[in-house]
Amino acid sequence: MKFIIKKITGLIIALLIVSILAFLAFEIIPGDPARTILGTEATEAKVEALRDEMGLNRPLTVRYGEWVKNFVSGDMGTSYSYQIPVKELIADKIPITVTMTVMSFLFIVLLSIPLGVLCVYYENHMLDRIFLALNQVLMSVPPFFIGMLLTVLFGLVFHFFTPGGYISYTENLAGFLGYLLLPSLAIALPKAAMTMKMLRSSMLDQLGQDYVRTAKSRGNGPWRVLFVHVFKNGFLPVITFLGVMIADVIANSIVIEQVFGIPGLGRTLISSISKRDYPVVEAVIVLIAIVILVTNAVVDLLYRKLDKRIEI
Repeated sequence: MKFIIKKITGLIIALLIVSILAFLAFEIIPGDPARTILGTEATEAKVEALRDEMGLNRPLTVRYGEWVKNFVSGDMGTSYSYQIPVKELIADKIPITVTMTVMSFLFIVLLSIPLGVLCVYYENHMLDRIFLALNQVLMSVPPFFIGMLLTVLFGLVFHFFTPGGYISYTENLAGFLGYLLLPSLAIALPKAAMTMKMLRSSMLDQLGQDYVRTAKSRGNGPWRVLFVHVFKNGFLPVITFLGVMIADVIANSIVIEQVFGIPGLGRTLISSISKRDYPVVEAVIVLIAIVILVTNAVVDLLYRKLDKRIEI
């Protein structure tokens, strides 16, 4: 119970720090939302009147305190650009980004774990060398470039999908999931390569331990030794790596949404930053931070559960 309370306390403190930094960033970055709304030809009097109406002339601490109170109660404010509640603006975009993140994570796990174990089993054989060479290439290529290659190959050459022809989940769920396959794969491939290499190194390190020699001496076959004994201990560091990777997956989804024309949180965030739509940007940043922090907390709990010797 003490551990859980400690994690929750740390999560709340981290969220407060993220929200404070989000507010301070817009105070430092040049730009005025009132000027953006009215245009460059608006008079200073009109700009100041709109700033007063939007509450931007109030002290930062007052605005921040009011925003935190409203956010906790479920009110994320009103978008400057669209004049609608932020909660309504992003409500239909959250499932898109969440679905793509989950699909990317599943691709990472499904690709990296079998290939990592396979490379350990065939260590230094031709298959292992081929996978390691391909691994180095995938780790060095950014997801957005992989997304562009997949768009050209499967969209323009093979015509498996229509680039930019996004299908909403409210219209056709199967079409929606099908359209997200390639974007999710583009995000997953470099991360799967990193995970596979880490799992391979971790399991090879475990193969040199005394308990492995004991297991072999008892007549256990190579596959049984790998899956029953080596994999469990070798996978522990990978669990932490996968938890931290959630942040990278979400960050890459912001860019991939631009490449494939997906109207998720990423496109909304980029658009809102350019328009100085503070309420939308602050809400999206905090929501992303909540997902990342909660995921890391769950990973810590899982890590502790799997290995009682570890104190987190």
